[in-house]
Amino acid sequence: MKVLILLGLILHCTSFIKSSGFEEDYINLIMENAWKTNEKMGNYTSEPRTLKNLFNCNTFVSTNPRPTSVHALRPNDIEIIGAIGDSLTAANGAKASTILGLIEECRGVSWSMGSEKSDLSQSITLPNILRKFNPNLYGASVGSGGSTSSNAVFNMARPGETSFEMLAQAKNLVNKMKQTPGINFNEGWKLVTMFVGGNDLCKACRDSKYTAYNYMRNIRATLDYFKANLPRTLVNLVISLDVSGIEILTGSTCRNMQKTFCDCGLSSSFRPTLLSITKAIQQQTEDLIYSEVYDDSDDFTVVVHPFMKNMRPPTKPDGSGDYSYFAPDCFHFSVKGHEAAAVELWNSMLTPVGQKSDQWTSLNQAIMCPSSNTPFIYTNKNSRLNLKNLLNKFLN
Repeated sequence: MKVLILLGLILHCTSFIKSSGFEEDYINLIMENAWKTNEKMGNYTSEPRTLKNLFNCNTFVSTNPRPTSVHALRPNDIEIIGAIGDSLTAANGAKASTILGLIEECRGVSWSMGSEKSDLSQSITLPNILRKFNPNLYGASVGSGGSTSSNAVFNMARPGETSFEMLAQAKNLVNKMKQTPGINFNEGWKLVTMFVGGNDLCKACRDSKYTAYNYMRNIRATLDYFKANLPRTLVNLVISLDVSGIEILTGSTCRNMQKTFCDCGLSSSFRPTLLSITKAIQQQTEDLIYSEVYDDSDDFTVVVHPFMKNMRPPTKPDGSGDYSYFAPDCFHFSVKGHEAAAVELWNSMLTPVGQKSDQWTSLNQAIMCPSSNTPFIYTNKNSRLNLKNLLNKFLN
């Protein structure tokens, strides 16, 4: 009987994985090693991070009407949250203790979209931080499931997808928002996080279509669509990470999974080309957003966040990789990794453009608070105004 139950579970999982977006070789590897654990990890994946002085912000609850400009947007003004991206936003494997757990899309703990435990002291995510300012925030994910599940809500990210699929995800997000009763699509302020690029880079040594030029064309088309179809929106555009950083995470299980999932990130012969594509993607993303092409409206803007730009896997005091931030494949984030990324994104949102960190500077840093003088989420436009006011203060 147990054998039949196990066989049924494996067949169900196989069917589920094949619809997940992962490539066939990676699917086969997961099934071959389904019940295996990672010898480097112990119980790390279930270990949440703790923060000193977790949340001590004045939430500035205001009875003022909605702002009319995205450049005057405060955290408590955000009513709707959404995201597009890949498995790092879908939170694949965040709770995994075995290789099979990598197929689970643990959206409820996703750094940019999770809220299965709405108490910030139990789960550090961007929506949970925002809920301190607006408890009625809508759109965050709960539990597990695919992008079309009810648990996903407005988290449209899909495992295995690249910049080429972002426009389709954007259209799905807009359509779902329009069809959702009870939200004010036209007037409600929205925050959408977009993070993609890892899969483009992980496939670049095997498919010539994954270039910086095509990546930027895809990103521009997606942002242009949002601008034309999603009113009252601020887009968080998180710069793609450098996938070659995975080489610091060693061990037989890590390497076995990494070589199948992201062999381009480990290839020494392809390394110069990979780094060239990575740097071009990162620089051209910044150039696009800093060009002010999305700053000509009070209704919409894009803010680029560079904290993944020079990110390297966290290390222990002895210099070895800290596996507690990663799922058993040594690529995806554990719950702890998602919580660290959530704090990085939030703190970046409260840091003026031009001063944002381009790496995970301190994984034990506190959650920043808006100030009474500058309670806004920083954009290109209001960052310039803030700098001007500071100069006037010191020069006059």
